[in-house]
Amino acid sequence: MLLHAALFFGIIATATTLVALVPRAITSRIWIGLPLGLVLIGATASADSVVGGDPTLDNLLALATLAGVALTRLWQRRWSWIGSQLFATASLAAIAYLAFAAQLTYDNIRGPVYLVASTLLLILEFAALSLATSYLFEIVDSLARRAGPQHRGDPGYLPKVAIQVPAYNEPMEVVTETLKSLAAIDYPNLIVQVVDNNTPDEANWRALEDLCKKLGPRFQFMHLENWPGYKAGALNEANRRLPDDVELVGIVDSDYVVNPDWPRAVVDHFSDERVAFVQTPQNYRDWEDDQYLRGLYRSYQYFFEISMPCRQNRNAIIFAGTMGLIRLSVLREIGGWNADIVTEDAEASLRMLALGYAGVYEPRPFGAGLMPLSFDGLKKQRFRWALGGIQILRVHWRRLLLPGQGEKLTLGQRVHYLLGSVQWFGDPLMTCFTLVLIATAAATAFHHQLPIRTITGVILGLPIAFLGTGLLRAVWAMKLKTKCTWRDAIGGLQVWFALSWVVTLACIRGLLRFQTAFLRTPKEKDGEATWFQALRSAQVEVLLAVVGFLAAVAMLVRAPSLSTGALSFLLFFQASVYANAVWASASAEGIHLTPLRRAYRRSAQSTGARPSYGAQLLGVPAIALLVVLVFVLLASVAAPPAPDTPQPSVPLPAVHRASPSPQHSPSPSASPSPSPSPSPSPSASPSAAPANSPTPSPT
Repeated sequence: MLLHAALFFGIIATATTLVALVPRAITSRIWIGLPLGLVLIGATASADSVVGGDPTLDNLLALATLAGVALTRLWQRRWSWIGSQLFATASLAAIAYLAFAAQLTYDNIRGPVYLVASTLLLILEFAALSLATSYLFEIVDSLARRAGPQHRGDPGYLPKVAIQVPAYNEPMEVVTETLKSLAAIDYPNLIVQVVDNNTPDEANWRALEDLCKKLGPRFQFMHLENWPGYKAGALNEANRRLPDDVELVGIVDSDYVVNPDWPRAVVDHFSDERVAFVQTPQNYRDWEDDQYLRGLYRSYQYFFEISMPCRQNRNAIIFAGTMGLIRLSVLREIGGWNADIVTEDAEASLRMLALGYAGVYEPRPFGAGLMPLSFDGLKKQRFRWALGGIQILRVHWRRLLLPGQGEKLTLGQRVHYLLGSVQWFGDPLMTCFTLVLIATAAATAFHHQLPIRTITGVILGLPIAFLGTGLLRAVWAMKLKTKCTWRDAIGGLQVWFALSWVVTLACIRGLLRFQTAFLRTPKEKDGEATWFQALRSAQVEVLLAVVGFLAAVAMLVRAPSLSTGALSFLLFFQASVYANAVWASASAEGIHLTPLRRAYRRSAQSTGARPSYGAQLLGVPAIALLVVLVFVLLASVAAPPAPDTPQPSVPLPAVHRASPSPQHSPSPSASPSPSPSPSPSPSASPSAAPANSPTPSPT
């Protein structure tokens, strides 16, 4: 019965996903969505009863589906019927699959090793499907929700604003554009505070100081030498030096060009004393001429187009730093920026919300920056965002999880911030599933069987359906919200995948040690071929991809069957995820360098360089992964061979989002996931993804 239910719900979820792709179907009103949903449920029940031969069971499952959709619609009254059906059927399919997997695991226990291994696999599948459900919730809440009332303030409210521009070793060609755009801002009561943080080259920061003097009295310059705390420490000192009449502080990265109507267009929200911060999207420029940059741009957009609108519905947005405004009195009330957290902006917004304040997301972009132009710089940025998400979880888990510890946080706020950190673990989950698949393939190729639960028969199609529909929904949501082409949306997905191993490292690093660490990447060598630079920049990813491809081929050749074919497909997919790192690295090396790009490529914003004061570097050599693989393979060989052709265990595949997410979001400056971020980890829905984003956050 559980097997039948899992397949039934899986078929309806797949059909509903395909229907949702039809233009405007996801937002259709109930008199269109309800009949359409009933037709899908009825058609599935009728077809299944013919094939399965049990009309009574199929009718009961159809009624259960209808009840689930109706309850979801009552729970989220602003969702469309098709959106409710999409979420409800995918959730029912996941629950039924987990129930069937649990039944399969515990009905036939074959020793303590089997029990432990199969239980761990079940836990991984539960975690993966839970993350997938959270990604799907964000997509449905952003696409299928009727717009509600927006926060409005007093247009005549014009408090004094200080815009802070943190800088570290920035090329003058880049930062000059930023400061000139700030000089052109149309706002009556504004100062610009340029905060140079530990730039070692005196000629560089002296030139920046001279530029500030030329731009007039609106600009104030400060240089901090050997200052602790990275950007957070520097901004805390900058806040201490602000005039007493400054009420709001804005942050702008040193590569942004800001519109003249910012911050005038958003300060009205602060006439409401409950509002502590206002965040606008982090947008980018100079990406249209390159396919890789177009995909990277869309991967960043996912968080601000999907995740942030969803969080806004529950007053749970993050402060993402750049292009955001914050009430200075509230920032001081919480003790300023936390220099121990590398995503200090998102962490500060959690503390502000816990005091009962509100955050406002203004979806219009008011400026555009530049994206990292090297794959190494992108990896360092994503490593920092993911590490910050794990640090936030370690510091605030009691506030997010324990009853009575959340101060004034609502349930929705706690859930969103918890998921903003937890969604980063989609990538480590994907790594775990990849290792299980490789071990299973190796054992099968040598005619052994792992001591772990196996799945055979028609149920093998369900993990593949979860994987396919999850990826499809991620790409579709990105295309729909960002109005990009299918190719660019797929490019965004590839970027999420390319960063999967880096996010895994950050999660492991954040769990093992709290203090700040940065990612060590191989140094580029002058004259080195582009393809070799790409391989050197993605060494571990290349190893995982090659081992995965070889294991899949070996298993298919040595033990061809339907089960090994399904397993090989999943393993090919997992391996291709890591292979995207080589594509991203090579594509970044091939970007046409205009004079501006050439200058920006040296910038700390692009390279991911940080002030050296107190910095620690983290390097994880490929040999550690090889040791794990050898251990897993030895364990598989130790199991006695099955009397007949072994049936490989097929773990649920992983699907990833963006980002990022955050806990920050996939956007540079401070964010899931990301996203959200989006990466394959066992789930039915994407990041990131980037996702991340993935669900994975900027800082």
